[in-house]
Amino acid sequence: MKKEKDAGMLLAVLFLVLPYLLTMIISGRKACPLSRQTDLEEYIPILTAAHIDWGYEKEAIQAQTVIERTNLSLKMKSEEAMKDIREAADYLKKKSMSGEELKQFRRFQEAAVHTEGEVLVFQKEKRELPYHPLSQGKTRSGEEILGEKFAYIPSVETPKDIDSPLYVEGCYFSLKELEEKIKKSYPAFSITAEAEIEITKTDSAGYVMEIQIGNQAFQGERIKEVLDLPSSCFSVQSSQGEVRFLCKGIGHGMGMSQYTAHNLALEGKNYEQILGYFFPDMEIEKEK
Repeated sequence: MKKEKDAGMLLAVLFLVLPYLLTMIISGRKACPLSRQTDLEEYIPILTAAHIDWGYEKEAIQAQTVIERTNLSLKMKSEEAMKDIREAADYLKKKSMSGEELKQFRRFQEAAVHTEGEVLVFQKEKRELPYHPLSQGKTRSGEEILGEKFAYIPSVETPKDIDSPLYVEGCYFSLKELEEKIKKSYPAFSITAEAEIEITKTDSAGYVMEIQIGNQAFQGERIKEVLDLPSSCFSVQSSQGEVRFLCKGIGHGMGMSQYTAHNLALEGKNYEQILGYFFPDMEIEKEK
C-alpha cells in the first residue's frame, strides 16, 4: 500500500514539474551528463513519449519504456545521452504540452514508475535495443545486418504490420528531382536514364542492402535518408521519366516493431511477453 502511495506522489510531482523540466533541458540549463539512476529515471517518460504513438496500448508503451531505459543507461555520463534527451524534449515542447497533452503524458510517467529500473540484458550485459514504427511483415536479423555481435536481435514474423494503413507508400521523383536530391549530399552524382537504377543486394527480410543509381552505389539505409523514404524495404519502378520507390513499413526494420507491440498488447500480452517476443534471448533485470 505504501509503495502505491509513494508511486502516486511521484507521478503527481512529475506531472507538475514537466513543463519547467522541458524548458530547462531545451535551454541547456540541465545539460550535465547523467550520473545516477535517479537522473536517468527522470527523463525516461520524455524519451518514450517522443518515440512512440501516444494512442498505443499501455503494455506496448511499457515495453518501449524498458527499451528507452536500456539504451539511455548505456550512454550514461556521455553528452550523447543529453543530446537524445534534448531532442525528445524539444519535440514535446513543440506539442505545447498543456491541458489534454499533459493528461495524456501521465501514461508515460506511469509506465516509467511501473517498470522502474528495469532493463534488458543479454548474457548479463545490457545491449543496444533497436525499434521501429512498422516492419514489412518480418523484422530484420541483427546478425545478418550488423554481424555476430548483434545476434541477440532475431528476425521475427510481424504479420499484423501488413494490416496497417501506413504499410505501403509510393514515393515519386522525376529524374531531375532524383538527381537534385542526391547531389545535395553527393555533388559528383549524376544520372541520365531510368535504366541506371538497379537494386543489387537485399537481405532475407526484403530490405535493400545495396542499390546502384546513376554513377554511384549506395547502401539501402543511406538512400532512404537522402530521399526521405519511409523505409529501405522498397522496389523501384520507372516509366516516362518518373521513378517510383514503393516502400513497405516505416523505419529500419530491426528489433521491436511498435505496431506489432501494440497489437500484441491488444491480444492480452504484457510488456514482458512483448519484449520476449522480439528479444527472446534477453532477460529483464532490475537496476538499483
